[in-house]
Amino acid sequence: MKSIELSNALKINRPELGNFSGVGLYRLLRLVAWEDIMGPGASAISYYAGKKLGQDLNLKALDEFLELCIQLKIGIIEIPTMTDTHMHVDIYECVTCSGMDPVGRPICHFEGGLIAGAVETITGKSVLAKEVSCIGGLGDATCGYHLDIK
Repeated sequence: MKSIELSNALKINRPELGNFSGVGLYRLLRLVAWEDIMGPGASAISYYAGKKLGQDLNLKALDEFLELCIQLKIGIIEIPTMTDTHMHVDIYECVTCSGMDPVGRPICHFEGGLIAGAVETITGKSVLAKEVSCIGGLGDATCGYHLDIK
């Protein structure tokens, strides 16, 4: 079976409804259905899926990634810390969780993987992202990620 390519998945023809669906639909799939089907493993699979997608984007510069995040309305991203071996990324208005009541654990693993995969491709180094704050998961102001770059 042939996999669906990124470029094909982004071809959208919805003359009446437009290019974007509601955040609620995304959250129902990502937070409710995935966790119901996959159970506790959903977070790891979400991270891996995000990382694979981040790598497949084949971006050459961080500015390209930030622009894509704006286009796809993933959230408002700031990078307060960036060195050769460490980066901290904050997402404001995170698509996965902004506005939710806290659930007691970080839940935005897909975004962490997406960031790690994109940075890995851009830097050519191995990257691991860990979510250290979460708006809807923990009640924080941002979804924040520490990235280790090796």
